[in-house]
Amino acid sequence: MHQARTGVVSPDVVSKACEPSSEKALCVSVLKSQTSDVNDLKQAAVVAIQAASGEAVTTSEMIKAARKREENKEVVEDGIEEETLADCAMSYISLMEILANASGALSAGPGTDVKDKVTEAVTTVETCEKSIAGGRKSPMVEEVAKKNENVRKLCSNALSVYNVYVTGK
Repeated sequence: MHQARTGVVSPDVVSKACEPSSEKALCVSVLKSQTSDVNDLKQAAVVAIQAASGEAVTTSEMIKAARKREENKEVVEDGIEEETLADCAMSYISLMEILANASGALSAGPGTDVKDKVTEAVTTVETCEKSIAGGRKSPMVEEVAKKNENVRKLCSNALSVYNVYVTGK
């Protein structure tokens, strides 16, 4: 029987990395649940960005599936719902690219590119949030709203952890 490898996680690094996070419990949970090692602040930042990216991919797939179901209906019941989902789908295409770029930039070490990209990721998630706020709250849009909120928290968390890595505080 094969067990998933749990990474070595330094409690001191996690505590320091998550200290300024507005979502401290989520931050700690994300860093402690990874299969990769988290022994320094750079590793913590990598893990935080990867967590946001992974959730963004999952949310994007959910949005695509919802749009596909809408396309297969003979009668479009709600053009506003489709517009909301289309707006979020576009946001998530950008978001996944932005987070991939942030992850790539981080591999080179600290720099303004990473901070700019993760800040851009937060703004992109907020674009979907605004589209949702302006649309009708169908069950599908509500589900997207919940997932989008989680992605927003993970992106904000990634930015916070990255800032700790860069400043050391």
